[in-house]
Amino acid sequence: MDSASEPFPDPKPNPRLRVVPRDTFLRDVNNRACLLRGVNLSGSCKFPKYPVAVPSHVRGDAFLRSRVEPGTRMHSNVNSNVDVHANGNGSANNSHEHAIESSDFLPPNATVDSDERISFVGRPFELDEADEHLARLRHWGFRIVRWVVTWEAIEHQGPGIYDQEFLEYTVKALLKAKEYEFKVMIDFHQDVWSRFSGGSGAPLWTFYAAGLDPRHFAATGAAVVHNTLQPNELMPRMVWLTNYYKLACATMFTLFYAGGILASQCTFNNGVNIQEYLQSHFLNTIKTLVEKIHECKDSDGNNVLEDTVVLGYDSWNEPSCGWIGLERLDVLPEQHDMRQGDMPTPMQSLMLGEGQVVKDIATYRLELVGPVKSGSRNVDPSAHVSVSSSSTGTPVKAWLSPNDRQLADRKYGFQRDPGFPKAGECLWAQHGVWSVHDRKVLQQDYFARGPWKTGSQSKPPLIQWVPDQWLPFAKRVTQIVRKIHPTAILFLEPPVYVPPPTLVQDSAEKTGDGSDGTLLDNMVYAPHHYDDLVLLTKRYLGWVNIDLLGLSRGRHKTLAGSVILGKKATKNLFGNQIQEIQKECYERLGTRPVLIGETGLHFDVGLGASQQAGNRSIPSDKGDDEKQPKSWFKFPWAGKRSEEGKGARDTDQIPRADLYISNEFQHAFDNILDGLDRTLAHYTLWNYTIENDVQYGDGWNGENLSLYSADTKKYHRDQTSDPTVRALHPLDHGGRAIEQFCRPYPIATVGQPIDISFDRHSKVFKMRTRTNSSDTAWTKRTIKTEIYVPRVHFSGPEHCCVKVSDGTWEWDVEQQLVVWEYNQDLDGAVSESKSGHDHWIEILKGR
Repeated sequence: MDSASEPFPDPKPNPRLRVVPRDTFLRDVNNRACLLRGVNLSGSCKFPKYPVAVPSHVRGDAFLRSRVEPGTRMHSNVNSNVDVHANGNGSANNSHEHAIESSDFLPPNATVDSDERISFVGRPFELDEADEHLARLRHWGFRIVRWVVTWEAIEHQGPGIYDQEFLEYTVKALLKAKEYEFKVMIDFHQDVWSRFSGGSGAPLWTFYAAGLDPRHFAATGAAVVHNTLQPNELMPRMVWLTNYYKLACATMFTLFYAGGILASQCTFNNGVNIQEYLQSHFLNTIKTLVEKIHECKDSDGNNVLEDTVVLGYDSWNEPSCGWIGLERLDVLPEQHDMRQGDMPTPMQSLMLGEGQVVKDIATYRLELVGPVKSGSRNVDPSAHVSVSSSSTGTPVKAWLSPNDRQLADRKYGFQRDPGFPKAGECLWAQHGVWSVHDRKVLQQDYFARGPWKTGSQSKPPLIQWVPDQWLPFAKRVTQIVRKIHPTAILFLEPPVYVPPPTLVQDSAEKTGDGSDGTLLDNMVYAPHHYDDLVLLTKRYLGWVNIDLLGLSRGRHKTLAGSVILGKKATKNLFGNQIQEIQKECYERLGTRPVLIGETGLHFDVGLGASQQAGNRSIPSDKGDDEKQPKSWFKFPWAGKRSEEGKGARDTDQIPRADLYISNEFQHAFDNILDGLDRTLAHYTLWNYTIENDVQYGDGWNGENLSLYSADTKKYHRDQTSDPTVRALHPLDHGGRAIEQFCRPYPIATVGQPIDISFDRHSKVFKMRTRTNSSDTAWTKRTIKTEIYVPRVHFSGPEHCCVKVSDGTWEWDVEQQLVVWEYNQDLDGAVSESKSGHDHWIEILKGR
């Protein structure tokens, strides 16, 4: 059966649910200003769920070759053409239940390839668990979800092979979100390119296309991958970020964005450069998902997901320039400012990739004032503990050997042209960047200007990555999406700490496909912003912070010059930075909504090792004091390791949830949330991970930012005698720091909100709005302002006081809404200015 032609027996699409960007808000059909508050769903979408989940702390064979225990049920064939309508009513069932056959149970000691028989079905949740989690998010006041999807989730098996079962599952999961009236922005997610280079995103085969060998990334320092660390090897905190500068990730992003200029020899299929090869496959993956969503229609042929649920698509999560723009390869570039652990220069990375012994590689550690150089060390790839003794005498390289590349070409169907760089040798050396024999750089500015033309006396112009590579690709994403979903919102996400390009003067002829000046149409600016010093160090002192945004904009010349002192200054820093981001958007992209696509905080900020159950020191012959650095310098989920290399944890006793939120965390999180309120910013917090637990956090590189924790839910469920726990609403079970992130805010405002403030300690919410005679919503008495008022702070009108400048209000306790209607005949009841009429409301706990 063709699932695209079979109708969904679903409610008719409601155009009243659509919102569109207009001025700094999104406006509904009644022209009310909608302030979007939501969450990223979810951190666990970065790694597959079947046949066995492999979060980043699981070490050993389970990563590159997932070992399945006897009797484990394999996921059904990832290429099966699942009929989303098979149950006859369009309801969303667990899609991994319907196609299980005897072949899905593997015999003892069987192994599963890390890219073929895997599946992301069940990410972010199993469909039979969806109601609990979506109801909880709705209960917490969220109305938008940033839906995390990786390239690997769709095209993991090989180029052009799409996981139809995952695509069908995603449609069903989005239909569940529709039941709870969520808006969704689809986030094409990546971190440092791929799981296999220490992050998430691209499939394994992309490395093979470039000639890289992920099995040797650990030995050659091409990437620090949590999964491939040795059982007793510590994971430096947030070290995954340094992979952006190392060989594997830097090479892939350089090829992806500028392969045509910098890797002209890398061509497939009679002249297709690797840049176009990678981009076209990624774009086709995006197209496949957008088409699947577009095909979801009711019996009348109306789409039931576009606009009313799926508002639009992110351009790509946290894109990187790789090595593009580097003018020297023999020094650590200033822009490589996130330094932790080994920090080889680009030239040292190239030599390590060739298997050469490299001396004096700088090492860094994170202090409370940022990265500090701690020394240097020599690295010999062939001496790495992961290298087999049978490899003695053969250099261990990050590049596929001729035999391994031939096998990869046969498996994935790569048709390399005859001039493609030789296997087993550095791709960049073969392009004239450096000499392997002499260990010398041949062209320092190769990645900044491209190769010099033979005989030319003038330097090639500098490559401008943002306008010349990043922006054209973002336009290609927009173009391919809007050919299918013409009204899709583009959530334009710039590279981290890079200001938006200036597009307001873009006078290109508009064709409507998003590849020209129409990029500005129907667009929301969606940068990310964190309190990075607290995020990186997991410490908050209150009187000192670092203005990294100002440093990136040149406002401070040095890291030391960006230090902010004083409690008031540090408290206001985050909000001031958001204001600066908004101002940049208005100046460069025009007046439009600014949605902070990611922000949040580790929930173990400020905790000592004694408070972190399961975070015990790794056994050492030297003793704990000699072996372990201070707790905030090291990865805290080191834990004990089982014989199989998997992280072990004590399950006999789940610790008290409230012991896992420090005063430092509360102050730092308040600064973030208060700053977002003060600037009226739209945002989606990072993140909500169903599998979060005390020992391993979100299950990815030591991050622990999830608003929900399975361990916290267990504690809430078991502590029935605790009056504090008994007072919780059932949907609050599992929530962390609910009193902080669960805040009152205007969901939809007649006119527009001017300012809002909330003091969670005194339980006072204040809001001002402004209307004018041209507001159609104001002239319709049926249109009212809706304010989310969480029960956790305000239990209802019997125990609270509501004051308004004018009009009437109603309190829906069950829906946690206060609905406010202004007076039409003001008669001086409210202040009036040239801008219009100002109204205000205050909600206070107590009568």
